[in-house]
Amino acid sequence: MDGRGHITLEILLGVFDMQVMNVLWRPMSGDFFESGLRVWSDDTDAPRFLPLPSGYEVAWTIHGPKRCIGSVDSNGVPIRCPENSLVRRGMRRCGPCSAMDEMDPCIRCDGRDCNASDSRKEWCLSTEYAVYLAVFNDNTLKIGVSSKSRVVTRWVEQGADFGGIIGVVQGGLKARQIERRLGTSPDVKKQVRAERKAMHLLKPIGVEIAQDIAQGFLNSVKEIEIESEVRLQDLSNHYNIDSLNAEPQRWRTGRTSIEGLQMMGQVVGMKGSLLVTRIDSAFTVANLSELIGYELDDTSDVRVVSQTGLLDFI
Repeated sequence: MDGRGHITLEILLGVFDMQVMNVLWRPMSGDFFESGLRVWSDDTDAPRFLPLPSGYEVAWTIHGPKRCIGSVDSNGVPIRCPENSLVRRGMRRCGPCSAMDEMDPCIRCDGRDCNASDSRKEWCLSTEYAVYLAVFNDNTLKIGVSSKSRVVTRWVEQGADFGGIIGVVQGGLKARQIERRLGTSPDVKKQVRAERKAMHLLKPIGVEIAQDIAQGFLNSVKEIEIESEVRLQDLSNHYNIDSLNAEPQRWRTGRTSIEGLQMMGQVVGMKGSLLVTRIDSAFTVANLSELIGYELDDTSDVRVVSQTGLLDFI
């Protein structure tokens, strides 16, 4: 990436049938991010990064069945599932890989008990954590926790429109306790679903409204370990969807099987796990998290019948 934030595309020569491991936003120099997919490929035991910058041409066929994405060791290194096990819908890991995964207990932590390994627990206790609030363009507010060093990355991964740190504490267990107490407020959403985010892509929220939502929440709580005021950070410049000028169609409805579906078009941009593509003036939005565990084949013929966009007639 150059100083203006232009992305240099990493070309995965000869790679096909890539299994999707997760959606990834990689911090780059100059407060820029590179977004795409982390994938397993047949020619290596280390995951690869498949960048999806604006202008990239997507032509994928999705193959199943859904399989385990592996685990993460104590150093944060991904380990491929040795059995390539099948997993049920809604799951990402098989039983053995879930038991081996060092991050899983931390993701599930609510501040009551620590079930992490000794090495992970030691790292957690010595790390500064940010308790944050994130505001989304459907006017919802979410409370979360991240290590302070990657809090902006966490906001962008979620596709938040604004984010702000409301407290910094030592140790993840304490941070989770604060998060749990704040999460009991009726003003807080535990999760903002991708469908809601997709519905509001063309309905940006202004900073004044976002600030009012955040401050109204802070005024309503009596948590001594958080700030009474917060200055929100606008995250819109990270998403590259400024050219979106028509309502995108959903790539897949909840009842449609993923196996055998095809995705085609030119990338407009990403917001969190949402990928916006276009064919002519017709836009499509897909939640890339739905592809985790499935394989992408970029070598087969892809034929997509798209809805003609209204702008084609203007």
